[in-house]
Amino acid sequence: MFGVLSPCVTHLDSELGAQWRAHMCGVCLSLRADHGQLARLTTNTDAIVVSILVDAQQQSPSDMVTAGPCALRGMRTAQVVAPAELSVRLGATTSLTLASAKVIDVLAEQQTGLGPPSALRSRGARFAGPRLRDKALADDRVATAIGGRALLDEVAGQADVEVSGASLDEITDGAARAAGAVFAATADLAGAPGNHAALEQIGYDFGRCAHLLDAAEDLEKDAKTGAFNPLIATETSLEQAAQDCRRLISAIRAATDTLVLRDDRLLRMLLLGGLERAMTRVFGHRPDAVFTTPGSPTRPPNRPPLPPFYQRILPWMGVYCTGYACCADHTNPCNGKRHQAGCKGCDCCDCCDCCDCDC
Repeated sequence: MFGVLSPCVTHLDSELGAQWRAHMCGVCLSLRADHGQLARLTTNTDAIVVSILVDAQQQSPSDMVTAGPCALRGMRTAQVVAPAELSVRLGATTSLTLASAKVIDVLAEQQTGLGPPSALRSRGARFAGPRLRDKALADDRVATAIGGRALLDEVAGQADVEVSGASLDEITDGAARAAGAVFAATADLAGAPGNHAALEQIGYDFGRCAHLLDAAEDLEKDAKTGAFNPLIATETSLEQAAQDCRRLISAIRAATDTLVLRDDRLLRMLLLGGLERAMTRVFGHRPDAVFTTPGSPTRPPNRPPLPPFYQRILPWMGVYCTGYACCADHTNPCNGKRHQAGCKGCDCCDCCDCCDCDC
């Protein structure tokens, strides 16, 4: 399960917890119904928030169906958002678009020398790239609403921006505008044009914040491997990145207050609470970084070195293809990051009253 956002289940009552699972399972089933079983591997928690956002703007809730027993739910049935609903279709298309963008980015980094050379990664990206792009654009109504074709074309040029010596704002602008387009599309698909401008700004700020959080989380690994990292390239300290993220989250919170929604409870718990937890995960227990020379943070790595990629691919398939990632806390074999279970999602506390999720 990929993405920055996840709910703190400790702070979700039974109703909101059921809504979260309904959208998560609905996106997953929509991916399976329209794109096959393997497409479910692209399920992204950040994409689930746009499904929730479409539903929250509609005059009535999305239609529900009873999903059959699933290993990820302990072989229990569940009421989930119908795979044909626009909300989960947008979530599915967004998941596929994010996966396609990631593959494009990997291939561009290999071609421009921004990432460590890897023949296996290059071959994998060349194989998966066209297939993911076709799937991301397959739902014509949703792909048109988010401008999917133009979005993916723009991602292909991101490496040129990164090698040009651009500023941090210029580097993160592509992700920001892409997220802005997706968030704004939720208003169009839900028939709530009055929310379009505010959601475009929320998405823009979220995209920039997510890019910074990802860069900060990967800082140590990228410094060691020589992969491109926006903070290293622009000599930005972790302290400054944290301040920028805090400013962006405050702006997102203020703009969210202006939205006209049928029910904003789950959105606030996932979007605002999820960003707060991501801040704690990335910055909360880490000292500020000081760059003595460009690209050289003084803080030593706190994760052991990873084995070669070919030794990690089978464990990755075991963790994600079997659905284990949805059921249990796990370490991503490909990047060494620790993740909470997709159906649990509490990474901000020890499931007690100390959780700062007052969103």
